[in-house]
Amino acid sequence: MSRVHAVWAVALAGLTLPGVAEACAVCFSATESNRGAFIGTTVFLTILPLLMIGSVAFYVYRRVKEMEATEPGA
Repeated sequence: MSRVHAVWAVALAGLTLPGVAEACAVCFSATESNRGAFIGTTVFLTILPLLMIGSVAFYVYRRVKEMEATEPGA
């Protein structure tokens, strides 16, 4: 079976078996604790990459400034 056939088979199974799609804990178990956990995780996973990129950028900026300060003839 080719990859295209496998993708179509999975898509068709997903459309014909709607009970399988009810795996979302937020949509089908709408308790306040689940919603809070979902929102908290979303915020965390949104901010984390930004903090990582910002930390690397700040480190590089600080390192360049240090190297410019210790440059001979400056």
